[in-house]
Amino acid sequence: MEVVWLKRDARLGDHRPLALAASSGRPFLLLYLYEPDQLAHESVHGSHVAFVNEGLRDLEDRLGALSGGAEHITTRRGEATQVLSELHAARPIVRLLSHEETGHGASYARDRRVARWCASRGVEWLQLPQSTVVRGLSAADESWYETWRRRLEAFLQVEAEEDPFAGAAGGAKQALGRLARPGGLGLLAPAALGLAPGRAGDRPARQRGGESRALELLWSFLKERGENYSGGISSPNSAWTACSRLSPYLAWGHISIRTVWQAIEGRRLTCKGKWAKSMQALVVRLQWRCVYSQRFEMRCWMEHRSICAAWEHLRQGRTFMFGDAALLGGTTEEERVSAFEQGRTGYPLVDACMRCLLSTGWLNFRMRCMLVSFAVYNLWLDWRAVAGHLARAFLDFEPGIHYPQLQMQAATTGVDLRCYSVTKQAQEQDPKGEFIRKHVKELAGLPGAAALTPWKAGGAAAGYPQRIVDEAKTAKASKTAIAALQQWSASGAAGAPPSHFAAPLTTAAAARRGRKRAAEDAEKPDGQLTLAWAAGAAAA
Repeated sequence: MEVVWLKRDARLGDHRPLALAASSGRPFLLLYLYEPDQLAHESVHGSHVAFVNEGLRDLEDRLGALSGGAEHITTRRGEATQVLSELHAARPIVRLLSHEETGHGASYARDRRVARWCASRGVEWLQLPQSTVVRGLSAADESWYETWRRRLEAFLQVEAEEDPFAGAAGGAKQALGRLARPGGLGLLAPAALGLAPGRAGDRPARQRGGESRALELLWSFLKERGENYSGGISSPNSAWTACSRLSPYLAWGHISIRTVWQAIEGRRLTCKGKWAKSMQALVVRLQWRCVYSQRFEMRCWMEHRSICAAWEHLRQGRTFMFGDAALLGGTTEEERVSAFEQGRTGYPLVDACMRCLLSTGWLNFRMRCMLVSFAVYNLWLDWRAVAGHLARAFLDFEPGIHYPQLQMQAATTGVDLRCYSVTKQAQEQDPKGEFIRKHVKELAGLPGAAALTPWKAGGAAAGYPQRIVDEAKTAKASKTAIAALQQWSASGAAGAPPSHFAAPLTTAAAARRGRKRAAEDAEKPDGQLTLAWAAGAAAA
């Protein structure tokens, strides 16, 4: 028989492995695995498991509507090769079909074990692309970007197959009649899977999973919400509806990147004005998404190691000592980590964003960047100190996006330096304090802009913590150290790094860096991004 191994792809649309199995004429099995070694990864949260389960349930329902039957998906719990061995012993597996996955180190190690298992038993493992990632490219090869770009264009020219049974003799019902049903465990709740303490819970206000919901969101965006995308994605108030909100469904494969891209591009070609600008803006960000995944595929070690290690010598535990320890206000590392994770730093927008994440699992991009900036530049935390917590908080966690973005915001790419003033962001993105009051209940009684600066309100903000650090002083010290060490690293100078008390970049050097960054983020005349950083820094 054939086995279709469902990984991050519980859907019907644009599912080539399922289409090949359906048209092969052989019996096939739809398999989903609850893998202890994958569930033990620091990124896993109960909300992820619940979302995936909802996707599996939706897929089961959609298959049932086609076949008139039930129990199409077989679920098992165990290490992948052990489960495959059990299935193979009961009924020989001829071919294993799955999508390629750009995952973390644990999933890569698992895939290598599965590859060896297949090779030793003469089982063909056909891994098919579901993204624009090209395997085998090297960041040291200056031509990697052009190779990737060709893949992007070729991948998007292939029409998304919305019906995996279109090529099956007799259609869906006959194909599903060949489905093997060796008996499974059903859908296992997070609490039954032995997740680490504190990680088995759910997010009460999160989005619900499934291809059906993903398609509903896509069409509502194309018909109603998308017009405000371009101008509404920065504020946590307007972004809630202006953003597509498709990221969890893309991350867990409940809808394919090709389906979304082709739908957005089709809309862009038929609209004008504000709509056209918004559709183009989303196409650009979809391209960003794809190139970040390619970067991670080529440098998967960035899950654990900084791309630029110029200030690793400043690390003490999970803290980078960018300056005088007195600037941290006498707080311990654990106190700073805990305050950040719980949303109790004394900075209202930071805390509102974290509490929003803990409740919903979602936050717009600018506010995510601000959170990482605050952790690194103001709390002086190593990006690895917050990587696991943020991965668990983000319902749309995806390794190929998470780790490159963390390092970019933390400046460990070696060329980025993006320190957000959290007070300024509050003034610009939540000037009336609406988002803050919604998520920080201690400040609900402060009217208007008073919620942005509760330290000025005296007793009116009772129960809300004092500011954990001085935002301006900690940012100045960290930016000074990082800028100097980036400059030293870029110079290729030999010997030990300069003191972290080195002077900041000169005005001219800072201006050059700003112009370079602006040019790299600019759009070409044809509307496609110039991803010069990706190509120029490939061998850094």
